[in-house]
Amino acid sequence: MKILFMADFSITASDILENKKVFDSYEDVEVDVIEVNLGETKEERASYILRTEQEGPEWTSVPEEVLEKVKDAEILITDFAAVGKEIMDAAKKLKLIGVLRSGVENVNLEEAKRRGIDVICSPGRVAAPVADYTVALMIAETRNIVRSNLVSSQGEWKIRFRNFPYSHNMAGKTVGIIGFGNIGQMVAARLKPFGVNLVAYEEYMPSEKVQKLGAQPVSLDTLLRISDYVTIHARLCEATRGMIGKEEFAKMKKTAIFVNTARAGLVDEDALIWALQNDEIGGAALDVFAQEPISRDNPLLKMDNVTLTPHLAGTTSNVGSNSFAVIMEDLDRYFKGQPLKNKR
Repeated sequence: MKILFMADFSITASDILENKKVFDSYEDVEVDVIEVNLGETKEERASYILRTEQEGPEWTSVPEEVLEKVKDAEILITDFAAVGKEIMDAAKKLKLIGVLRSGVENVNLEEAKRRGIDVICSPGRVAAPVADYTVALMIAETRNIVRSNLVSSQGEWKIRFRNFPYSHNMAGKTVGIIGFGNIGQMVAARLKPFGVNLVAYEEYMPSEKVQKLGAQPVSLDTLLRISDYVTIHARLCEATRGMIGKEEFAKMKKTAIFVNTARAGLVDEDALIWALQNDEIGGAALDVFAQEPISRDNPLLKMDNVTLTPHLAGTTSNVGSNSFAVIMEDLDRYFKGQPLKNKR
């Protein structure tokens, strides 16, 4: 049985080879690796990822060496590299596609299903880092940590900012979590010691379970109206694309902080810019953008009520080993003929 890994800039061939030993306990398993170039520059790579997220995998052509390598593969593992019809046509023996991330936008799921190819992913591989980062952004925006940085301000001793009337400590404030999956739950767990009130909107979870996990289940409309912080952790799909727009921002408190460490596509960025420019909300802390890298003429870069970071929430030095640990659980089930846990 051949497993082909498509390495890229995020999880490299070296990362895969370092973890290759986990397959030693399985008989007749051959592991092969091919490096896929998603772009020469960080701008090109970011554009590849964003376009695939928006359009799916079929827009890009596949290198001939990939098509040759995948011919005899039963399992194909990818990170960001696209897996569409062209690869599936070449991979006559393909039975399983694994994605080393929680999202599978880079796989043509409909085509895989039509061919009887299972698709698994790695939910939770960066859940903890993203949850940590989300809470950090909440505090950074409320308490002006980035704006008051003495290094970037070249020593300017500024202690008052435009948000001073609501630059409060978090105890007693209400945090609204949109999407109460792994990351949403971890954000809630990290916030509990701060003494906040937690409310959550989760369409696909029974209210009793939301409550049991530590948050008060509410409608999206209620969450937007009562929350001092709104943080979004929903999965991006056609039903959730642009789910937060001008109407939703208008419902929020004038002092509310909006946080997005999930996907840019969940939010109408123009509506967010409007809300910030017109003081419809108090501020925003963002790690994802409609265009990445962010355009130098994006109005967000000129605002003093935002904290912006370059899509770093899930970036840690151990992301590769975390990804392997998650996907290996399902690969082990596959080898043993057991039902797959993270099947999409």
